[in-house]
Amino acid sequence: MQTFFNRLSISLGLVTLSGFAACNSVTGLNDFSVGTSSTQQGECTTNADCASLATGAAGESGAGATVCVKPAGHCATVLSDDCTTVTGDPSVENTILLGSLFSTKGATAATNLQRQQSAMLAVQQINAAGGIPASSGSPRKVALISCDESANLDRASKHLVNDLGVPAIIGPNTSQDTLDLSNKVTIPGKTVVMSPSAVASSITALIDNDLTWLMVPTDVQRAPLMLSQLNDLESSVKADRNLSAVKLGVVFRNDALGIGTRTSLNQLTLNGQAISDPVNLGKNVQIDGYDYKAANQDAIVQKYVTFAPDLIVLAGTAEAITAVMVPLEAAWTAPNRPYYMLIDSLRSPELITAVTGNDDLRRRVRGTGLTPGATSAPIYTSFKVDYQVAFPGSSATTSGMGPAYDATYAIAFALAATKDLPVSGTSVAKGLRKLAGGATHIEVGSAKAPVAFQKLASGETIDAIGTFGPLAWDADGAVVGGTIEMWCIGSSSGTPTYQSSGLTFDIASQQKSGQYTQCSP
Repeated sequence: MQTFFNRLSISLGLVTLSGFAACNSVTGLNDFSVGTSSTQQGECTTNADCASLATGAAGESGAGATVCVKPAGHCATVLSDDCTTVTGDPSVENTILLGSLFSTKGATAATNLQRQQSAMLAVQQINAAGGIPASSGSPRKVALISCDESANLDRASKHLVNDLGVPAIIGPNTSQDTLDLSNKVTIPGKTVVMSPSAVASSITALIDNDLTWLMVPTDVQRAPLMLSQLNDLESSVKADRNLSAVKLGVVFRNDALGIGTRTSLNQLTLNGQAISDPVNLGKNVQIDGYDYKAANQDAIVQKYVTFAPDLIVLAGTAEAITAVMVPLEAAWTAPNRPYYMLIDSLRSPELITAVTGNDDLRRRVRGTGLTPGATSAPIYTSFKVDYQVAFPGSSATTSGMGPAYDATYAIAFALAATKDLPVSGTSVAKGLRKLAGGATHIEVGSAKAPVAFQKLASGETIDAIGTFGPLAWDADGAVVGGTIEMWCIGSSSGTPTYQSSGLTFDIASQQKSGQYTQCSP
């Protein structure tokens, strides 16, 4: 019988509802509901038991429309209003369901779709490698249920946790959503969350039973490099513009992401004094939060046109480019335009669009971001090639893509390490502690996945290295290593591209290396 999912399969085993449109836009989906089909505990033991609960023509929906969620023993539909993309085949018995949760619609859609696709690529590779070792019988395949959180984070996450019982979620994209998701849904639901892009150090303070994990260094870990670069910019701007004092503006998204970056600047010394000194704050320093849900940021833009700072720190996501930087540049009236210091979440397609055809702006933008260390560089290169083969025409340089790929592999490795335990968030958390400190060096990716599964299933601890660093965390779920760089935007044949400036900062040693060199030309 040809199942619903087989009929929608595309290359690399990815099942995608085109354009993330409403489910009933695809032939066959009009024939059954996409709400939760669960009725009562103990109603099923296999996926086949749930097939009769999907309404519609016989054989149209099949076991692929609903699955038996174990050990609860209830039936649930795989798809929902928010969760419209499936990678792998959940109708296959004993398939392990995982979730991804990103804002794939709205202002940050372009960035987050690439993060989602990075996780999808990892699942396809894990399945191609044979799947995750099981305590008995054949290895278990993985199905990734990808959900858009932009309309309703609570609804989308509860479908994954409460309806489908996933043990782990890759995402969400922002620090605030990671905090909200953890407190409201995943900690009570005992589900692991691994965010590839959240940076707020407040996440590591959660009382979470080891369930919430970060894949990239926190704002506190990144702060020393940003502070140092702001002082370097201060010196150069004073010299170039013959100034005795510079003016600094800090515009931050008023949530955990922006607040974390803003507070990390509290130790900054500017114009020879702390930024809190009267010579700075309120005079030479302006600090403003913005509501990212607002229709526009015109008030802040006008304020900064009047203030005319020499330096601006922007801490937010794509809306900080489209609603602050772009209109500010258009409205600017002062003789000298500002230099921008950004964070990694703004290394996005929207910024590339903003600087295209505007070399002056391009040269005034730099930011802190994660970069592969020497050990991770070849792994990241392999990931980029694999991604571009899987998704032709796409870029693989957006922040959070490699960490989303790594997070998916980390979850699979953790499940292999705990194959004798029931699949759960608790077992995933336990298994993640088996990925660092072992004798066997494992590079994340399809080539070494079988070796990793073999070693972990036999009870060994491995030393796993991802696209941006070791898969190792402290007791609070913060990464313990990694390399931060100052990035800039170069131009190759007139096309802006993100590049390294040559200045890096090692998290573990707290040492800088190299120096900032403006991307050419």
